[in-house]
Amino acid sequence: MDKLKVAVVGAGRRAAGAWLPTINALDDQLQLVAVCNKGATRGEEQANKYDVKWYTDVEKMMDTEKPDFVAIIVNPANTHIVAKAALERGISVITETPVASSLEDADMLIELAEKKGAKLEVAENLYRMPSERIKRELILNGVFGKIWRGHNNSKTHNYHAVSLVRSYIGFDIPIRRVIGIQGEFNVEPHEYRGTTTDMERSRHAVFFFENGALGFSHFTSLTFGSPLRGVNSTDFYGEKGMAVGDQLFVLEDGKTRKPIEIKRHTCSANGMDVLDKFVADTDPEVIWDNPFKNYKLSDGMITIASELASIMKAVRDDVDPEYGAVNGRIDRQIDLAISESHKNGNLPVEIE
Repeated sequence: MDKLKVAVVGAGRRAAGAWLPTINALDDQLQLVAVCNKGATRGEEQANKYDVKWYTDVEKMMDTEKPDFVAIIVNPANTHIVAKAALERGISVITETPVASSLEDADMLIELAEKKGAKLEVAENLYRMPSERIKRELILNGVFGKIWRGHNNSKTHNYHAVSLVRSYIGFDIPIRRVIGIQGEFNVEPHEYRGTTTDMERSRHAVFFFENGALGFSHFTSLTFGSPLRGVNSTDFYGEKGMAVGDQLFVLEDGKTRKPIEIKRHTCSANGMDVLDKFVADTDPEVIWDNPFKNYKLSDGMITIASELASIMKAVRDDVDPEYGAVNGRIDRQIDLAISESHKNGNLPVEIE
């Protein structure tokens, strides 16, 4: 299999800590040809680390290196600028979320990709996490029946929360109305992210799906690392059972709540203990096999590898990406509608 040439635009913590190591691990499939950023020395450091060229001019980089696709990990306000430059050259793109800050820019990129015959993927990560992949396999296999409620309890925020809830209800089922609510509360003073805080801001949303299902999202400014909070979960409730965090249950014999045990199997990849598969003790068993079990990848890196595999397959086989820009646009549309709702006194916002 010929390697695909990839260039990385951005050299911040996310690029350096997740994307570049994962691309490097997939070196039998990918050839990293360049790192590009605005000029901060970290770009040169990353380029030197992986023995590739460093650029500060993204258009010069694309014209010189001619990558098969670019991975864009920059400030979201600039994502559409870089993506546009790539797509205009017929170069495919995978971009960190959101696909664009505005719906107008998202539409522009989607139309440009189609016009140029290039692929446009969005690196939405929550439903691609291995721990979520096995839950989704159970849902798709009908173990829980139809899912009527999906909950994000401070696991994530914004468009990520929208995507996660949609993964439970169904990506093909439209959200037709949203309500957004915000609150601000005094809390016990405590250390949080290098400072002392005594205030908590929370954001809540309700999603009304076309089929009658409901989605709920709750997020607090103290989610990531505060000793006062710091506990989160993802939940869903279906016709035949439910999941609360990693506790899964189904109804048995019309009277018993039966737990579903998910076993994690590991294997060795070049001396590293890695995920082999998740196996749910249902009848028949439901299994999610790690397609990257032969690579030295942590669970977090498996998520990035899954995103890369999507754009690689799209480029090689001329097929649509697994998630795609249209799904990314939907997530951003709902996210913006939530903000509109809470700015307008929590009035519902209808989604066309």
